[in-house]
Amino acid sequence: MISIYTLLLYIHILSAILSIGPLFVVLTIVKKMRVASHAEMPPYIEVFKGAITIVKHSGHVLVASGILLMWHAGYHWSTSWIVLTFLVMFASIVFLARAFKPTLQTFNTPAYDQQKFASLLHRKAWMYIFLLLIMLWLMVAKPVLW
Repeated sequence: MISIYTLLLYIHILSAILSIGPLFVVLTIVKKMRVASHAEMPPYIEVFKGAITIVKHSGHVLVASGILLMWHAGYHWSTSWIVLTFLVMFASIVFLARAFKPTLQTFNTPAYDQQKFASLLHRKAWMYIFLLLIMLWLMVAKPVLW
């Protein structure tokens, strides 16, 4: 019989994988965007948007399962690694909300420059990956800082 904690942990880890994994696919797509013709861009943009949607929704599951794991394991909200994880998580939520949409909306507008477009998406994807890796480290290492 599988315990509730084990099931929650599995869900949490799976959602962590789904919240970061598509970003590495996005990096490959952005590489192709750099050399794609204008007519080839819309499918790449749609796949990019789909990957970001997966990242967002798996992040919702990640947060919910994380809170349930905290409650089940008896961690306190004031535990240093939990406080820092939530701070980085809120920063990543704000970042994700502002990072990609403004750039993606420039496609087919006078402000669109293909190389700048791809470079911005590439840089922002890496920035978001970095934020997620900080959270991953906090959840795995569970550093006691205070």
